[in-house]
Amino acid sequence: MITITTVRTTDLPVLWAMAVLPHHGATADASVPIPLPAAGGPPAEFPDLADPTASLLEAGGSLLVAEVNGHLVGMAGFRPSERPARAEVVHVRVHPALRRRGVGRSLMAAVETEAAQRGFTEAWLDTATNMPEAMAFYEGVGYAEVGRESRSEWQWTLVYYLKKLTP
Repeated sequence: MITITTVRTTDLPVLWAMAVLPHHGATADASVPIPLPAAGGPPAEFPDLADPTASLLEAGGSLLVAEVNGHLVGMAGFRPSERPARAEVVHVRVHPALRRRGVGRSLMAAVETEAAQRGFTEAWLDTATNMPEAMAFYEGVGYAEVGRESRSEWQWTLVYYLKKLTP
């Protein structure tokens, strides 16, 4: 059974490890152990995960975690974007060994519900073309591609997605 809750301080070392999983090898590597070994500190590329209370929750957003059999296996959050009534979905991660088992869908549904309850009418996010599984996932849960961005220093293209939220 998948349980979705708001992040707790004690969750952070495992979430820090999970945050960098897509950047290490195949994104669907089922050999990654459950439970994940805790990281010693927040990843430099995601400074807002050092203190999600200050960076997300106090800003009007949220960070949710998914547990299966008492182990953290996923996370997803949102924060207000620069556009009124638009939530930016951030830090969507699912443990590689549990992908395609409903964890991501459960997290996204919970994030979208919470954002809608707080008055957001749409959610947007970005992913990259070097993560086709993520692109397919977001499209599968109702997000529509609304733009792309490339830069000469990148080896990928950012893909932007948008979804209307219902209260």
